Amino acid sequence: MKRSPSLAARLLAVAALSITAVLIVAGVAIGLVLHHFIQRTVDERLDTQIVFLASMLHADAADRLSLAGSADGPPFDRPDHGWYWQVRGPVNTLRARALRDDTLDLSGLPLPPPAPPAPLPPPGRGSPPPPSLPPPRPADGPGPGGEALHFRIQTLTVDGVPAEVVAAAPRAAIRDPLADALITLGLCLGALEIVLLLAILLQVRLGLRPLTLMRAAIADIRAGRRERLPADQPTEVRPLAEELNALLAQNAASLERARGHVANLAHGLKTPLATLGIALSRDKAMPHELAPLVEVMERRIRHHLGRARAAALAGPVRARTMISPRLEALGDVLSKVNADRGIALTLDVPALAAVACEQQDFDEIAGNLLENAFKWAHANVAVQARTDVSHLLSLTIDDDGPGLQAADVEFVLRPGQRLDEVAPGFGFGLSITRELVELYGGTLDFACAPLGGLRVVVTMPRTEPG
Repeated sequence: MKRSPSLAARLLAVAALSITAVLIVAGVAIGLVLHHFIQRTVDERLDTQIVFLASMLHADAADRLSLAGSADGPPFDRPDHGWYWQVRGPVNTLRARALRDDTLDLSGLPLPPPAPPAPLPPPGRGSPPPPSLPPPRPADGPGPGGEALHFRIQTLTVDGVPAEVVAAAPRAAIRDPLADALITLGLCLGALEIVLLLAILLQVRLGLRPLTLMRAAIADIRAGRRERLPADQPTEVRPLAEELNALLAQNAASLERARGHVANLAHGLKTPLATLGIALSRDKAMPHELAPLVEVMERRIRHHLGRARAAALAGPVRARTMISPRLEALGDVLSKVNADRGIALTLDVPALAAVACEQQDFDEIAGNLLENAFKWAHANVAVQARTDVSHLLSLTIDDDGPGLQAADVEFVLRPGQRLDEVAPGFGFGLSITRELVELYGGTLDFACAPLGGLRVVVTMPRTEPG
């Protein structure tokens, strides 16, 4: 089955694509603006040179053009750098010293149609052109050395003589600053994208944190560390938490009702059957074939009650009991009850050890076993709890009493059966303990204790400490 991507991955993917697209569009737009700005700056420089040339132009009676001064100021004074000017009239051509003997050939360039020749501005060096003067025409083409040039061309009349004034700049004067600016812009936009993605990542993590906390809270509910989800939730998540809490409350109520029915059924059937079994074993006049039937009925009822209780417990695993305080409480009670016998209780139980079991059921399991240990012990009872890697907890109860033979184990686990008829009790404790342990998926074993008496080992599923 294909695994769906997480919400965080989807949000990050959409954010990354959106940010990348926006930054690309912004980069292109800023690049166009920069190109226009640099182009305009170069054009204004060339137009200023054209105005400067036009202000110094004169024509003699033979229609020969001349300049009233030098027009080779920076950057038009450097040969082979692409900054040139040229004035062409009907008789002669004036050019920058940087051109040497070359000429700017504009014959093959795609030029916009020329405007009618405009008259020169009034005398005065550096005076701007009159408002009626059309702007110079742009053009791009090769220079004398084959380099790429950008031209600005103005058509004028000087003392009635037509003249074409051209100023040129290298395309590198536009391309190189633009490339430097675009590289810097690209680095800045790349850094900005990284910062924005990190901010989006932080935003997604913070935005989805309530779901992570809710998941942890649900895990705590499963482990028995809490009963409900916290009510303090963000507005968007609060309805979900309220619905889950309502579902948990409904399941808990159903579970209690099911347990009540199971307990009522157990009380209504098992006790009369156990009483009947005891009566049959004591009354020799009763037919002997009835005892096996009663035993079969008791086993079947125990089997189906176990299945019913297991089904009632098959909902969310919320049962969790810390065993150390429960064993201490049970030990205190039994020590006081048997104070006249002076029995010493030793507990070796980790403080955080816990089993996946309801507290009342664990109290009944441990209470029955400890009560038997105190009943038969001479002077010492030892309790030890250990965990293993298979998520199981082993509870060992040792006493220094007479012990139990292997052949008697199955006998004492039957309801109503006791080895010592004189001792107080009805013989149901160990059978109830075994049923409870098995219902929680555990085992109950008997062996010889190092103290010389009986060792009882209860193995049950454990839970993580909360």
